[in-house]
Amino acid sequence: MIRGEPVANDADRADLRRRQLGEVLNGIRGADSRRLLREVAELSRQGAALALDADLTARYGKRSGTAFAGIVAGPNKVMRRIARRDLISWDADVRGYRMDPADAEIILERWSAS
Repeated sequence: MIRGEPVANDADRADLRRRQLGEVLNGIRGADSRRLLREVAELSRQGAALALDADLTARYGKRSGTAFAGIVAGPNKVMRRIARRDLISWDADVRGYRMDPADAEIILERWSAS
């Protein structure tokens, strides 16, 4: 490596992100977690958040928003173990969930192919 040169170029970082996220997605077993990930990914790709509201809790058959802490915790726990960061984040300004748009693209690509 040349002094001052970045450790990895953009292509290497993108490849690492894809591989890590692929491993994370393979480790997520909960149906609600997989469903929520897809919803958050679809909205995050458009720059929006998935609002934690009465409609969302009703669609998932939950009595309150606190149940979503567990639904989000599973994917984030796997992501932290593999990539040392969260996959889904809470946006207090909109009371909803977001993810990095690059992660959203990868999730939607992988799950549309399966």
